[in-house]
Amino acid sequence: MGQARAGPNAQQLCKNGKRTMFPHEEYCDYYYECVNGEAIVQTCPNGLAFAGQQKGLASNCDYPHRVGCPDGSRVMGQQPITTENCHWQYGVFPHATSCTRYWHCWNGTATIQQCPFSLLYNDAVHACDWPDNVPDCQKHPICKDTPNGAVPIEKSCVRYWLCVGGYPRLQRCPAGLALNTSTLKCELASTVPGCEPPPAPPTSDDDDEQPASNNKPSESNGGQTNSRPQNSLPQQFRPSQPGVRLVG
Repeated sequence: MGQARAGPNAQQLCKNGKRTMFPHEEYCDYYYECVNGEAIVQTCPNGLAFAGQQKGLASNCDYPHRVGCPDGSRVMGQQPITTENCHWQYGVFPHATSCTRYWHCWNGTATIQQCPFSLLYNDAVHACDWPDNVPDCQKHPICKDTPNGAVPIEKSCVRYWLCVGGYPRLQRCPAGLALNTSTLKCELASTVPGCEPPPAPPTSDDDDEQPASNNKPSESNGGQTNSRPQNSLPQQFRPSQPGVRLVG
C-alpha cells in the first residue's frame, strides 16, 4: 500500500471526521483512508478497484466491472503487471483459443476455468453466457450445418440438440411426444415412424378365451408342456428390429 499524502479536499474530509475511507477522485484503483485525522492514499491490488470499506475481494477492492470502473470520469491508475495468461495480477480474462474456457487470475497465478455445458465465455460481462450473446465465437461441430434449429440424435426418439448461434443445447420432447426428423418438431409418438409406442400386452380375459391346447405333454421335457410360444412376448421384450429408434 502507498503512503502518499492526499490533497486539501481529502484532508478536510478526514479532519471533519465524517469519513474513514473514500474513493479517489481520479483513479478507481486508489482510495483514501483517514489515519489519525489525516488522509492517506492507499492502493488496491493490481487489477482491482476500490469497492468500499470491508467490501470486495481483497483489501477493500473488487473487480473493476463489479464497481463500475471506468465510469466516464475515473480510470485505472496503475500500470498492468502481467504474468502468463494474466493481463493484470487479479482479474478474469478470456482464453486465447477457446470460447468455453477462461482464466481466473489471483495474485498473478492463472487458473483455467470451464463454462457449464452450452455456455460460452463472454468477456463483455466477464462471465459465461448463452452462445447467442457471444458474437464471433467458434461454432460447435454439431451445429456446423444448422447454426439455429433442431438437430436429431441418432437412435433417440425424444432427445435432440437445439442449436442457438452455432452452439448446441440438449433438449427432450415432452412425455408422449417424439421428434419428427422430417419436420424437426416434437409430435405425437404414434405418428412418428420408428417411434410408435409398443402394443399393449394381452389381458387375462384374452388368455381365458384361447382354446385349450390339444397337445399332449412331451416325453422329452418330462411331461411338461411349453404353453408360452416365443411370439407372445410383449413388444418391449422382443429382439430389436432394424430401423427402430429407441425411446429415450
